[in-house]
Amino acid sequence: MGTIILIVLAAALYVAMLSTVSFSAGGGDAAMGKALASFFFTVALWIVLALLVAVAAIMGAMPRRIVVISALMLPLAGVTTFVAIDACSRHIKWAIIGPVLLPLLMASLATVARFPRFRAALPGDGFSFSVCSGIAVLSLALLVAAAM
Repeated sequence: MGTIILIVLAAALYVAMLSTVSFSAGGGDAAMGKALASFFFTVALWIVLALLVAVAAIMGAMPRRIVVISALMLPLAGVTTFVAIDACSRHIKWAIIGPVLLPLLMASLATVARFPRFRAALPGDGFSFSVCSGIAVLSLALLVAAAM
């Protein structure tokens, strides 16, 4: 039941975070307020996702190597989400794929590891490695693009 509550909370924070993404760097108090809201929703979302991964690692059947890899991917994806949201405000519209996909990938990794029916449908570590690889490639691509 706790995992489902975390998933629902993460979904609400995900929608709230996406609603604060702006494609204009305008100024003033409104832009600052939107930036702060985006910051707080994004931090809250990644804290909930970290809890979701921790629950999946403790109560699910996540192999130790996937736990280690996801512990590395979680902060990388979180930082990349912040960078991508900033890139969106600088008129790099394709950067929206970061805030859209990275939380979904991390949540899917934890959800499959936590629930036995999903694990039975996706046996082995192929799904987990694919998701972690996707997170790494997407994060690195967004970070390199934002640096240019």
